[in-house]
Amino acid sequence: MIKALTFDLFGTVLDLEKSTKGSIKNIINNNNSKITPEEFWAFLRHRQRIEQYQDNILDLGHSGYLKTVKNGFKYTARKFNMEPSDLELSLWDENWQNLIPFSEVSDALNSLSNKYKLIALSNGEDKFLRHLAQKRIKFNFDNIISVEEVGAFKPHSGVYRKTSLITGYELSEIMMVSANSFDTLGAKSCGMKAVYVNRYELPYEECHEMLKPDLIVKNFTELSNKLTKEEDSYAHRN
Repeated sequence: MIKALTFDLFGTVLDLEKSTKGSIKNIINNNNSKITPEEFWAFLRHRQRIEQYQDNILDLGHSGYLKTVKNGFKYTARKFNMEPSDLELSLWDENWQNLIPFSEVSDALNSLSNKYKLIALSNGEDKFLRHLAQKRIKFNFDNIISVEEVGAFKPHSGVYRKTSLITGYELSEIMMVSANSFDTLGAKSCGMKAVYVNRYELPYEECHEMLKPDLIVKNFTELSNKLTKEEDSYAHRN
């Protein structure tokens, strides 16, 4: 039986592309670039993950999520022949403090909270996550766990194992909910259950059968509906 759901925030609960489009358009317009905001964002998202992976692999100390976000922004701008000004970097930082949740998130979280403990498990810094939960998502999670507890970004196995120790739940009693496939892979490899929220219509990773998600959904509404049906079915059988 699943007792707790852990939620990735960036790209799963929070709509990063929509939230940061203003600052991306700003730097493109200021530099008269021909690139579209969508092209800029797609490259930036991949670059940010490289920043995080390098942070883990080099093992030189955890640099923090917001730093990797800014490094990714700078790198992407330069890749497209733009040099971000101090004002453009300031707008970028401001956008990240005002991230917007996906429209269906609030109702789904409230529904799921009737059956599970709901935990934010994110690559962000603790103070930043608490700001987002309170001011932007506006939901009172049962716990908020930052990767700062381990000093490494997901999918480092220590993040998921530490979550089990912090919450008191066995790994098998926790289900990771994420729109990032690296996150569900990391959770499954440690013995958690996992839901892949395929918000971006991407193919899942090529991986061992045991590392595939237990459930694939399009959004949080489908997540809530499917988990409710599974719980009802389990209760009926027992």
